[in-house]
Amino acid sequence: MAITTSSPYQVFKKTELPATWEAGFRNNLGNWPVELHPQFQAAWEAASKQALPSRKDESWRWLDFKPLDLESLDFNPQGSPLRLTVRHILDEDEPGITRTALPEGVIVTTIRKLVDSDPELVTQILGVDELGNRGLFATLPQALANDGLFVYIPQGVMVDGVVQCFLEINLDNRASFSHNIVWLEEGAALNLEVSWFSDLVSDCGFHNGMLNLHLGDRSNLQLDERQQFDSNCWNITYEIAHLGADANLDWNYAAIGSQTSKNFIRAEMDGKGSQAKLQGVMFPSDGQVIDLDTRQNHWAEQTFSNSLYKSVASHNGRSIWHGMIYVDPHARQTDAYQSNKNLILDDSADVKSVPGLEILNEDVKCSHGATVGSIDEEEMYYLQARGIPPKEAGLLIVQGFFNEVIQSFKVEETRAELLEQLIKRMDL
Repeated sequence: MAITTSSPYQVFKKTELPATWEAGFRNNLGNWPVELHPQFQAAWEAASKQALPSRKDESWRWLDFKPLDLESLDFNPQGSPLRLTVRHILDEDEPGITRTALPEGVIVTTIRKLVDSDPELVTQILGVDELGNRGLFATLPQALANDGLFVYIPQGVMVDGVVQCFLEINLDNRASFSHNIVWLEEGAALNLEVSWFSDLVSDCGFHNGMLNLHLGDRSNLQLDERQQFDSNCWNITYEIAHLGADANLDWNYAAIGSQTSKNFIRAEMDGKGSQAKLQGVMFPSDGQVIDLDTRQNHWAEQTFSNSLYKSVASHNGRSIWHGMIYVDPHARQTDAYQSNKNLILDDSADVKSVPGLEILNEDVKCSHGATVGSIDEEEMYYLQARGIPPKEAGLLIVQGFFNEVIQSFKVEETRAELLEQLIKRMDL
């Protein structure tokens, strides 16, 4: 069955990209070194040949982007939509202290600024970015993005404390594309927090972003990520981490904002002995739809991954999670697990949970689990019997449910903000 504008399988208002985006692509080329133009051209050609996704694709089965009119949005490739604020926090610092000095060779900036100061490094890093067959919204940022976050840690450099990056994106009646890179050379170490914000949006806005994480051999990265776009915004991101031999990744993700958000999160265990721990929380409320699509790909032997994603849905909120563990025939002695746990606070909310395994090697240990339920009545009775009012008792239970993941975020101020946002959204 062909996907037409009247098809029940349709996800977007139309089945093809806006015609004006090709002109935007042409104008955007001038923002980049000429050596990268063939790569951008290949990305645009690949994207322009693809139709917008439909519900025949399992990843998009429960999503509806038809209220988003892509053709009506402004796409201005000349001015960067991104504003970056950087803070460096050391463990002994008092709250509110901001440090700017980073170790020699460490770069934390925007790609547009780096193009002006070091175009050779931009060409070197972006030049190894493979196009791949990842889908339309992984390809579009490779062709249309005109800015993004750039973090580079040289070989053997270990950055103390936490580097916080606050990325504010202009999405007011605008389609914005970002291509973001975090690159750790061999033996490097970094604790990084990335928070995505938008201005208060009076008109609808759309963000499509790509995040590439490169972990060299024996490198260590903890990435704490928050998506807090305005409720009028629509968001689609494709985020992928490549891990070298004995590299270690701890990746925490909090999906809080936007009207509808679709996030692909991939951990590629490319090197022997690499390890990835993926965790996330979702707070859908007030008709929000938050969809996380996670994948743990094991390509090398003796690799490890563990994922845990939790959601609490209320007030017509919808939470969707797709999970997959893939084990290559050569990835013997793989150890992988995935878990998805969900709470539904009222009858108007909805949760979908789809775990999966694809294992092509017998010398492995892999499993998964998923739960969906409401607040336990016995727990409520226990707390109320000790004089705690129903509203406070329910909140304590929800906080305890999320605590395992939220406490994994590195910065105490961030943990407190996440709990505060949870309290406001749940309105128990």
